[in-house]
Amino acid sequence: MTDDLTTESPVQEETPRDPWARELFFADDVEQHPAVRELREQFGEVVVDVVRFRDETTIHVRPEYLRQVSDYLRTHEQLSFKMLIDLTALDMLRLRTAPRFDVVLQLYSIKNRVRLRLKAGVDDGQSVPSVVPVWNGANWLEREAYDMFGIVFEGHPNLRRMLLPDDWDEGFPLRKDYPLRGWKEYPSYNTERTVSRTRTRWTGRGA
Repeated sequence: MTDDLTTESPVQEETPRDPWARELFFADDVEQHPAVRELREQFGEVVVDVVRFRDETTIHVRPEYLRQVSDYLRTHEQLSFKMLIDLTALDMLRLRTAPRFDVVLQLYSIKNRVRLRLKAGVDDGQSVPSVVPVWNGANWLEREAYDMFGIVFEGHPNLRRMLLPDDWDEGFPLRKDYPLRGWKEYPSYNTERTVSRTRTRWTGRGA
């Protein structure tokens, strides 16, 4: 008679996990992020890409759905990204082929104590829906992006310049291909000559 040395290990029941637990916002698998999970379920292919870098999550969405996605993130009972911290734009010239610009929204959920970055890529001349109906604080921020980058926010209640004069006709100063001294010649005081504008020699970081 031989002794049976094998013993059955007790079955451990897995404790149900809270789908809204704060640690999921920082999980190694970015697909577990509650905002990513809910947006994919609600909007599907509207989510173009998700990037995690140093515990910061960036969700890239199709530009035409920016307002809808923003409203969903703000009004969702659990996500509750009610605070728009900042809205700006990035000129990705020489860093990628297209789209040229990123409209960037920095959001914060007081309820969950987490931040979220939302991006929508747009080409030169392509408009993006205004998020002023979602966050009224986006009003002046969108005007600044329009003034400095030339990005048109469709549906903005008063989209006009706020930093440059109304008759400004020298382009958009925060674009990467903008010359240091602008496009026009300017008078050099105390002399009778004009000095040519100097173009930037920016070659593109990482290019």
